[in-house]
Amino acid sequence: MTRAGGRTRPSSSHSTTLRPEKHRYFTRSRLKRAVIFNDQDGRINLTSDEEHRHKTELLKPLDRGKALKVTHVNVQKEENGLRHHTFDYQVDNLMVRRGWPFTMSFDFDRDVDVNNDRIRLQLAYGSRPQFTKGTLLRLDVHLKNKSKPSLGSNKFAANVYKVSGRHLSLTATTPPDAFVGPYALFLETRRRGDKSSKRRQKLKTGEVYILFNTWCEDDVVYVKDEEERREYVMNEHGRIWRGSALSNEGTPWYYGQFDRPVLEAAIFLMDSADVKYSARRGPIAFVRTLSAMTNSNDDDGVLVGRWTKTYPKGCTLPTDWTGSVKILNKFMSENKPVEFGQCWVFAGVITSLLRALGIPTRCVTNFSSAHDRDSSMTIDNHFDENNQPIKWMNDSVWNYHVWNESYFKRPDLPEGYDGWQAHDATPQEVSEGVMRCGPSPVKAVKLGHVYLNYDVPFVFSEVNGDKVMWKVSEDGDMEVVDIDTHAVGKYISTKAVGSNLRHDLTLEYKYPDGSKEEADVLKLVHQYSSRADNDIYNKPNEDVEFRIAMTPPIVGFGEKIMIEIHALNKSKVKCKIKGRVTLTSCYYTGVLDKDIKSLPFYETMLPKSEHSFRFDVSPHEYLNKLNLDACVMVNAIFNVEGTKQNFARSFSFSLLKPNLIIKVPKDIKVKEETSGSVQFTNSVGINLTSATIHLEGPCISSTREISKPIKPGESVKIHFKICPRRTGYCEINAKLTSDQLTDIDGSASFQIFKS
Repeated sequence: MTRAGGRTRPSSSHSTTLRPEKHRYFTRSRLKRAVIFNDQDGRINLTSDEEHRHKTELLKPLDRGKALKVTHVNVQKEENGLRHHTFDYQVDNLMVRRGWPFTMSFDFDRDVDVNNDRIRLQLAYGSRPQFTKGTLLRLDVHLKNKSKPSLGSNKFAANVYKVSGRHLSLTATTPPDAFVGPYALFLETRRRGDKSSKRRQKLKTGEVYILFNTWCEDDVVYVKDEEERREYVMNEHGRIWRGSALSNEGTPWYYGQFDRPVLEAAIFLMDSADVKYSARRGPIAFVRTLSAMTNSNDDDGVLVGRWTKTYPKGCTLPTDWTGSVKILNKFMSENKPVEFGQCWVFAGVITSLLRALGIPTRCVTNFSSAHDRDSSMTIDNHFDENNQPIKWMNDSVWNYHVWNESYFKRPDLPEGYDGWQAHDATPQEVSEGVMRCGPSPVKAVKLGHVYLNYDVPFVFSEVNGDKVMWKVSEDGDMEVVDIDTHAVGKYISTKAVGSNLRHDLTLEYKYPDGSKEEADVLKLVHQYSSRADNDIYNKPNEDVEFRIAMTPPIVGFGEKIMIEIHALNKSKVKCKIKGRVTLTSCYYTGVLDKDIKSLPFYETMLPKSEHSFRFDVSPHEYLNKLNLDACVMVNAIFNVEGTKQNFARSFSFSLLKPNLIIKVPKDIKVKEETSGSVQFTNSVGINLTSATIHLEGPCISSTREISKPIKPGESVKIHFKICPRRTGYCEINAKLTSDQLTDIDGSASFQIFKS
């Protein structure tokens, strides 16, 4: 299948060898530019990739004279795979990590003459291999010198470790900054002093893939701790935290970075973006490019983002996905962006792509995550004179937002910014004209160094922006009524190393609320705000103290919502309070939907007195107002008459949904068929129609439809079969979706034993 510009998408069916050779040479857009800009001849080189390869003599086969002829090659995939932590890739190609040696062996048509035979190993990288560009590597094999290569060698080399009769074994070494991606292999042989005897054979082994190496100290992605390497490069299963600051849990996700076509898709996307091969040494180009190419806003990227109330019939909702492999399979096979994704889906796919390349990567969730659209580094909410929220004017604070972090050094920045780098594929704002974000050093975000690359101001505002409440008069004048300096950036979360528990990252992104360090950072950042010249932080004395909370803080779908407001008059005089509490259904992005209930509040308070009241919302008042996200926004605003004191707060929460129960036998053996089941009990009090259960894991990818409505209190069970392909830890994820309620999930983890 071909895309614009002559790019070709490799087929994702049946064969387990990545990137068939016939698809490799139309991966850059020179030919397209030559067609579009046909007047450029004489200004730039318009030679096509295919023509370049055809003219390059070193890529042409030779077969002359008595030079050695290769009869068999063994790339020792299993042995190299175990040493390089690449054994789990489900492909026939040899996969190795840069900075480490790998072994190969050759059989020839006659005995090797160490005195007179000359051998050279050649590696060709990219669609236009060229010796002067460092993409055509020619390594002399010295038959008389047997030596052991050292780890972390700074150059390509080939060393003999055994010559016996017609057999030759050698070790190839790659530098820790080698180009990442596929290399074609050639072997060139000749006879000493005989120019008529020369052979050049392209080895029929498939391309060798060289990946980033988090185990190599000289690689920029090096991670010191072995448990972290296992988690952030090797673990195929994860948890992505979702919900709200009040109620959240880890959603199971199957990354499947070793499955086809994950690595294939990563390389294909880099080629589709026309990324120069010289940029493919370091992780920045991969992170920045794949962040752009995973969404479809600027190109034919992987996923179409959609956050609407309704979706086309028959499509896959964002909440239906249980892992990345189904998405990437669909993208590579159908030759078009996949519908539909939202933030956690983009982050899950990015994690899969980057882990497949060897870059340590994790999903990170920011609860109460701000979206600053105007570089003010504040989040602005507006109320009319009746204390009703003005929906169309407001910035949004997402219940949660999921992005990624990858671990690597930043040689492009001053010292001190190595480590975790935040980046985001969800299409929110443009970065250098493209929908992407990062990589931003997490250390820079915490320190408020918003002048650094890339997109540090946007990430800073997501975790540290102030929420400013504005009162808008009938004639359009505005005044600040309150500022909540602790409204955003809560419970920043990722999956813990070695377990499915939550690991808190909040203090990696920001200093503690109210600390001197936080105040100093905010003062620094304010200098770079679009509102730097406006002082909005002058607040009057607070005679009345307000608190607002949910009781209980976690509410299940179909349960009563109870909001409690508490007021304390600290002054020595009587005061009158006027206010309003409004509940609105919303999307998890903080965008308001339907009004649920609004209640005014009037109270005269005696000096030094307290007053509390409760605001209840029954299920029948809100169930028909919810969208599929099942999120609710609470807006409260109070005015103290006779003073200029105002209190305004808003927060959102997600209604807790029931879980799926997955059961599998205790004794599961590799390559043996085993049965399991998924059960769901409807505890939400309404009929669920058009229900579908999605299953995904290393040994299953299935969708089952439930033909009848699931009535309140009713249980349904489906059965499935799995046939595991390898031993070790395994996890199956399931998701139920319906017309009324989506995103009901469950998972089962188990060990697979030898037969």
